[in-house]
Amino acid sequence: MTVQLTVRLFGTLSLRVTDYNHKTGIAIEVPDGVTPEDILKHLRIPMTHIGLISDGNRPLKHDNILTDGMTVHVFSLISGG
Repeated sequence: MTVQLTVRLFGTLSLRVTDYNHKTGIAIEVPDGVTPEDILKHLRIPMTHIGLISDGNRPLKHDNILTDGMTVHVFSLISGG
């Protein structure tokens, strides 16, 4: 079984995904039981570049199970001085 997700990337993360649409994000179909960490592997984005992952309302842990129809927001790590 598979689930349909929408992934929204913030900061410079969108530069890593070909044909990313800033208005709608990217729709992906992945196996049931997928986690945010799996999504990042699928999109080839290293966890070390991530500051926060959320479902729009609450933060998600890297091992939370995602459900069909979710929109996952992925924010880049911010650093500087």
